[in-house]
Amino acid sequence: MASEPTGALKAWEYPKKSGIRIREVLNNHSGQTFGGSYLVTVPSKITGRLKKRRQFKNKASAEAWADTTFTGYRKQGNDFFSITEQERQEIGSCLPQLRKQGVSIGEAIRFAVKHLRPEGRTKTIQQIVDELVASKSQRHDRGDLRERSYRDFRHRGEKFASGFAGRIASEVTGQEIKEWLNGMKLGSRTNKNYLSIVGEVFKFATQKHYVAFSPLDDLTDVDRKELSGRAGNVTEPSILTAAEAARLINGAWQHPELGLLGAVTLGLFCGLRTEELKRLEWNHVRLSEVPAIITIGAKIAKKRRIRHVEIPANAVSWLSLVADRTGQLTRNDNSSDYLKRFRRLLRFAGFGKTDAKEKWISTWENNAMRHSFGSYHYALHGNPLETSRQLGHKASDQVLFDHYRALATKTQAEAYFAIKPPASAANIVRFA
Repeated sequence: MASEPTGALKAWEYPKKSGIRIREVLNNHSGQTFGGSYLVTVPSKITGRLKKRRQFKNKASAEAWADTTFTGYRKQGNDFFSITEQERQEIGSCLPQLRKQGVSIGEAIRFAVKHLRPEGRTKTIQQIVDELVASKSQRHDRGDLRERSYRDFRHRGEKFASGFAGRIASEVTGQEIKEWLNGMKLGSRTNKNYLSIVGEVFKFATQKHYVAFSPLDDLTDVDRKELSGRAGNVTEPSILTAAEAARLINGAWQHPELGLLGAVTLGLFCGLRTEELKRLEWNHVRLSEVPAIITIGAKIAKKRRIRHVEIPANAVSWLSLVADRTGQLTRNDNSSDYLKRFRRLLRFAGFGKTDAKEKWISTWENNAMRHSFGSYHYALHGNPLETSRQLGHKASDQVLFDHYRALATKTQAEAYFAIKPPASAANIVRFA
């Protein structure tokens, strides 16, 4: 119940010399008096706008509010009164949650400013990608980054930057990135590669304090599965039959001008990656040892996984047909040199077809040599750890072998590793 002023109605300034006036008033309605209250008036010289009035049931509440208002004015000037009614309502609706968590309004604001609109974090996606490309270019020039890795990042990074042209990195959301990928209508594997590049961009941006966190953190497991499929959902690899493998290696032997016999031999029967074949030198291939081995050093191996790969007897026979076993295993004068020569070999070996316009189209599946080796090696030896070691995979990469188990039988594997040069082949150098 409101306290009713007694005697003559009073008015006073509070706090003193503040200009804020408090006066007693009677609450009248329909000619009747229903107690009294206290009206506080804040003058326009304090608010910076119109006068501000507020009525209280008792003197203590009126003076407390007047004191808080004047204190706020002294600390923040007219800004204290510039909050709109909508902002006041928003603050009011958030206060219960902040109080529940023991967080003050000041703490919440400081955190939001730091993470959502931090000072200096106005870099665009394009600027960050450019900075990363420049860094990778330096690494590539001094030999610390491989050509393929550099080109792949530059291509996908520029595609990402153009998709978010002019956008501030800290304002991009995970949902927008998901919609961008879906809009390009790519395959799940390609989406996964793009997510890796985008993740690298935002990891760099976070470390440079251009953003507070990566928007990819907002993607749920469901989002990621929609984009790149379930973890471990690997497409069954395509492998060559023994007859197809024989066709390919005989083609390489019969066309020495291509310089591919060594590369095809080690791809088919040792499972080396294409990039490893392009960087390998003959001094890494030790045919005179028993068993013969290849050393895949840190500068050659993917992710620097050094390994020794055994060369089976049939592969030794094929390698002995290579007349010059010095320098590089195969020429790689430029980024497309190997690919062009390999495509010519595929045409000679019958791995293609012509379309209605008589244009030749390759039917070769990527990584067919490596997948064939993995499948037949596992079928022949039945040892996933050994096959994993030969391929340079992590021992825990069980998904790969879940597929390889079903692709070949031991009989097929024996036929594959029995592919040897024709008996009439000349100039075979035998090794102890």
